[in-house]
Amino acid sequence: MTRSRPASPDRSVRPALVEDSAAIARIQVAGIREAVAAGLSDRNAPAVPEVPEAQVEATWHQTLGRPQPSGHHTLVALHGHGVAGFAACVPGEPLPPTTGRPEPVPAGTDILALEVDRDFRRSGHGSRLLAAIVDITHPRTLRVWIVAGDDVRVRFYQSAGFSPAGIRRTLATGVGNVVEHLWWSSLDS
Repeated sequence: MTRSRPASPDRSVRPALVEDSAAIARIQVAGIREAVAAGLSDRNAPAVPEVPEAQVEATWHQTLGRPQPSGHHTLVALHGHGVAGFAACVPGEPLPPTTGRPEPVPAGTDILALEVDRDFRRSGHGSRLLAAIVDITHPRTLRVWIVAGDDVRVRFYQSAGFSPAGIRRTLATGVGNVVEHLWWSSLDS
């Protein structure tokens, strides 16, 4: 008698479609709220600002409904037939030296967003999305801004070989400023 194995869902990455706009917006809004909450955690901020999910969905619908400029990609991670995460990336110009970093950061691919639905984390979707970005863009470097205090993202990117670039910026959130640090990884062989 043979034992049957439990069915495992299909896990893959594909280019995002207009029909994915609602799922992407839901995942992105949750990710923004988590990142801002992490960045404000040491302050007594009244609340994380509301992000209008319908507006984010409309923006994604419009963005995904037209041809993307060269080098711009939006990908979704699938868990079964549902969207479990997404990533968006664009070409990144070289960054000049700053007081925090005496050498320039070479041109590469900027990750604008890489988010996985809370219910599907630790299932490999983030790693699959990151690998797909590398496969599609063949970058010299990968760069991503991470909110200071967002230990979950720091651990993920550290495990993928990223390190701080020594460059930071401050963003206003409506309830307080958060500091973001640029993390990067060189893929030069």
